[in-house]
Amino acid sequence: MNAPSSLTTRPRLSPRARRALALLAAAVALAALAAVLLARGGGPPTTAFANAPAGQYAVVARGEGAASVIGVVNAAGGRALEVATVPHLPGFAPRGAVSPNGRWLALIAVTGGVPAQPLAALLALHLETGEARILAASVDPLQDALWTPDSGAVIVTRGGPDGIDVLRVGLDGAETALERGRDALAVAPVGFDAAGRLLAVVLDGRGSTLTRGGADARHLSAHLTRDWALSPDGSALAFVEANLDGGLRYLPRVAAIAGGAVSAASAGGFGEGQALGAAWPPNGGAPRFGHEPERVPGGVRAQAAGGFDVPLGYSRDGAALAVRRWSGSGFAEPGGARLQIVAGGERRTLAGFSRFHGWTAR
Repeated sequence: MNAPSSLTTRPRLSPRARRALALLAAAVALAALAAVLLARGGGPPTTAFANAPAGQYAVVARGEGAASVIGVVNAAGGRALEVATVPHLPGFAPRGAVSPNGRWLALIAVTGGVPAQPLAALLALHLETGEARILAASVDPLQDALWTPDSGAVIVTRGGPDGIDVLRVGLDGAETALERGRDALAVAPVGFDAAGRLLAVVLDGRGSTLTRGGADARHLSAHLTRDWALSPDGSALAFVEANLDGGLRYLPRVAAIAGGAVSAASAGGFGEGQALGAAWPPNGGAPRFGHEPERVPGGVRAQAAGGFDVPLGYSRDGAALAVRRWSGSGFAEPGGARLQIVAGGERRTLAGFSRFHGWTAR
């Protein structure tokens, strides 16, 4: 016997009602997260990193089910130093970014919801004191936070019924709406130009378009793009184009911010070979991409036989590079992955750690 339709049919909610329920659920999840973070406090806050020796440190994380342990690792060697434990929905590791001054780690953490509808929050973690702040709720879970140059605020996005809002969130939690992407699949803030204007990549029906201060600056590609990395001087953007002409290929590209053509990233003779990931040396030079091994005679990943590297970021002095090392023969068969630091012609595997959030220094 079938159940009455009134019990099997879900009521239809308006977009405003769905949004209100999502905000309520996010508030409940944030309250639970705040209780956990406060329970782990007490006494004058400090972390193992506060008294660490001088050096370049990679900020990394390892997953432990419903939480991630944040740690720092000296590029010169030594054991990892644990900084904090951040709870989150199982299977959703936080995405992080270290502030320009190296003191704070911004985290996009899925704090509640269900796998089909995750609810994410923006957190700020002080690497030396261990202070954790919940800055904003209901932010898009699949994004990378961007710090302002003065380390005083974080740029994030939040989707809604009217489009994707780009927000500036201060360390006090104050939100300022900067721009809105209407009819966009995604908006990815990537950095700031010399005048302090926000640069972002909008993915929509046109493909990929670079905006400056909310206005179109240049069309990057008719295809979707990923792995955006702004050069240290803000003059060029490296990215990977998901090119669908004749089958999916991931092609490295470099675009000048002002003028000039969007060009193939041919540094090192890589040409049109497929690539993933992009990182700029801090002291100048061409960007590094992670290329498929069978297409490249040399490059960053050639420092070890077999497999290939996807670059994640250079240390602040440029002497070390964090990479995700894949053991397979190419993108179709990548094999297993390990987080490694490449420095001085040698590489070191960061056993147990799987996420890289950036670099800091002491």
